[in-house]
Amino acid sequence: MTTQLSSRTGRIGVAGTQLIFEKLGWIFREQPIEDHGIDAHVEVVSNDMPTGKLIALQIKCGKSWFDESTKDGFVFRGEKRHLKYWQEHSLPVIIVLYDEHAGIAYWQTVSKDLVKSTGKGWKIIIPFGNKISDATLREIEEISRKMSSSSEYTILELGDGSTGLAKRYSANILLGREYSKPEILSIAKRAIADIKFNEYYRNAITKKHWTGKEAQVVWLYLYLSLDDVGQTNWVCMAQWVSESYLHQFPAIKINGESLDNGIVVRWNENYLEYAKIFASRKLSKGDYLDAVNEVLDDTKALISEAIEITSSFDRCKLTEPEYVSRMKKLVPKADDLHLKAGGLGSAPFECKDLDERFHSLMGIAHNILFYFSERALQNQKSQNRMFLVNKAIEDYGKELLRLEFEFEKVY
Repeated sequence: MTTQLSSRTGRIGVAGTQLIFEKLGWIFREQPIEDHGIDAHVEVVSNDMPTGKLIALQIKCGKSWFDESTKDGFVFRGEKRHLKYWQEHSLPVIIVLYDEHAGIAYWQTVSKDLVKSTGKGWKIIIPFGNKISDATLREIEEISRKMSSSSEYTILELGDGSTGLAKRYSANILLGREYSKPEILSIAKRAIADIKFNEYYRNAITKKHWTGKEAQVVWLYLYLSLDDVGQTNWVCMAQWVSESYLHQFPAIKINGESLDNGIVVRWNENYLEYAKIFASRKLSKGDYLDAVNEVLDDTKALISEAIEITSSFDRCKLTEPEYVSRMKKLVPKADDLHLKAGGLGSAPFECKDLDERFHSLMGIAHNILFYFSERALQNQKSQNRMFLVNKAIEDYGKELLRLEFEFEKVY
């Protein structure tokens, strides 16, 4: 009886929502086959003409869906499996709560910034003002619009790797939007065709040697987002080698799918898995800078102490055993900070250069005290150790200035 009642209530929700949309002039198509909670598709109609722009609907009806609310709207709670499916759906998805007594349908789009995790599940607020009506129709229509770039791709970085034997280019390519695999292959072909005739050279020697000549080798790394670029998580690698060059060096081609005109592509089969791992470790700009500064403050204090101890030894205020003993006591703290720096999480793309400098500084700081670890003390002579320590201290000072410059750029 409960199942029949639930089914009846669900049918009322679908029928009621259909009536509202059709009165507004849009096309409603019910999805009768169970599709992980996608109950219907609605197509935007503009000036009495179907546009082909679709939105997927998850429709709920019944008193229980309106029991929980805040001052802003109704609270919808769902399962993680449904959320994952909806967020990865090829269509934008909106949740609809249909009030059968009032004949009102409330809606909210399923987007990452609106969804809040509850641990086992998730929740989203469906505002009281979000009623499917003339007043919100334009807003709902905007959900169906996919913004596109004016260009299919952007060359983020072009490298000249030419030698006396071959004119070579490599490039990082940022795709303008989400594409299908055949579309990505077409873009790779066009990008290679353009880059083959590029006249960028890293120095005067290669410019003089290769000006006006077609490249023999082109490498492409295609990315879907700037975050992927920062993590070197390319979705596709493409390589083109001229036939004349292949005759000389037949083993140069990569393993992958051979296309026409000598192009070979290799798909990153682990792209999605890596992207999810990186996303789970990614920090916001604020959180990242807070974490870096916390480690950096402790590191500066530690290295200042190490430099002061070393200066005292250089001025003969400490004997060598005293110097080694005091520096050894700082080694565990240096190890802890080095590990902490490596486990901060992924930096946002705009902090990529700062992150590289930060890790470089942390490596140098760790080296200053590494020479006083048990292993290093057994393997390094005293004279060599002091040369390496003083060199690391000098490098630390230079790298700290470079890091401060990167901080100025991101703040």
